[in-house]
Amino acid sequence: MQFPLPIIKSCEGCSACCRVVTLPPFRRVFGEEGEEAWERLRWDRPDLREEFLEVERARKVAGEATFGSPCQWLDVEVGRCRHYDYRPRACREFAVGGLDCVDARRRGGVV
Repeated sequence: MQFPLPIIKSCEGCSACCRVVTLPPFRRVFGEEGEEAWERLRWDRPDLREEFLEVERARKVAGEATFGSPCQWLDVEVGRCRHYDYRPRACREFAVGGLDCVDARRRGGVV
């Protein structure tokens, strides 16, 4: 018997949605618009942008998946994004307590 997960109101310490994305889910085109956070990285944190691109290139060359392991920006010890202010739109718009949230928590064993 499967019990419903409790409703949560905060992401604090959860990180279920970040545990399987491997790379921050930047989309250079997001619904006909450019990814604002991606552009902010270009100007504000070119070091983070280059780090992201290097990891992405290395994974492609090695034939590794870009999903299935914790996001490279996730601090797994505290369950928070190391670069929260620069997180992609997909992360900003993720609905806490929504269907995707519940699904991520269920898959990740996070209650």
